[in-house]
Amino acid sequence: MIPTLVLVKIAEIYGLVAVLTNLFAPITTMMGLPAEMALAITTTMLTNPYAGILVLASTPGIENLTVAQTTILASFILFTHSVIIEAAISRQAGLSAGATIIIRILSGILFCTLLNSVFSTFELLDQIAVLNLPEMSLAPTLQQWITDQIKGLIFIQIVIVILITFLEILRLIGIEKIIRICLSPFLKILNIGQSASTIVVVGLTLGLGFGGGLMIKDVKQGLVTPRSAVGALIFINLFHSLIEDTTILLLIGPSLFTILVIRGLFVFALTFLLIKIFNNLPINVYNRFLLSRPINNLIKNQN
Repeated sequence: MIPTLVLVKIAEIYGLVAVLTNLFAPITTMMGLPAEMALAITTTMLTNPYAGILVLASTPGIENLTVAQTTILASFILFTHSVIIEAAISRQAGLSAGATIIIRILSGILFCTLLNSVFSTFELLDQIAVLNLPEMSLAPTLQQWITDQIKGLIFIQIVIVILITFLEILRLIGIEKIIRICLSPFLKILNIGQSASTIVVVGLTLGLGFGGGLMIKDVKQGLVTPRSAVGALIFINLFHSLIEDTTILLLIGPSLFTILVIRGLFVFALTFLLIKIFNNLPINVYNRFLLSRPINNLIKNQN
């Protein structure tokens, strides 16, 4: 996170932030967000929600964000955070990196655009959001900026310690079993096999790094078929690390029901539709555009 924050500061000094803001303005406007959110969104996509939260805390005008806007922002971050790193994990497990990145970004834009349309039409969640972020200086000197970043990093460290403790308590309670039981009917509808569904539950609770790692092992051992892996990977790419990532983004004051329940139903419906479409593609097209090169090579070697 420290190198990321330094790079963001350098980008700000040399005017690259303004370029980035103008570049992303059409997308952020379509989603109902101020163009200034572009830097926080990009930081989160390239790194993780923690770094994005710190960049967001330094963004001018965040005190004027409504709950509708923070809900949209949180939703987009949940769809696209760490997309480059997690696309590399998905590639090893079976889903091509290009397909992963495209599906996640376009899904995020679609969901957030729909949210913006609904919120604007019915004037929902238009009250000012309550932000629980470290207070940063406006137009800080270099010394003030360093102090702010240290303060922000300590804040994030405290949040991480609390989250780890919370996750451990949930693990002891047996939250994975509860989630598995609740998801079982949905995963059957998606035609995700038993082996893959177990990995999906791990991805949902612990994150794509853990779920994807297990998927890599099981696909290579032939315990999960490539097509089942693709379906499972699409689902956990769009909906993973529910407890940690959701809790982190509650710091910016979004609607929990929207970012968890509504987003979950959207992801389920979208995954179901994508699997249906992809399964009707000719096998050579499916293998070329969806299966990653390592898995294609594995299939060739097995044949």
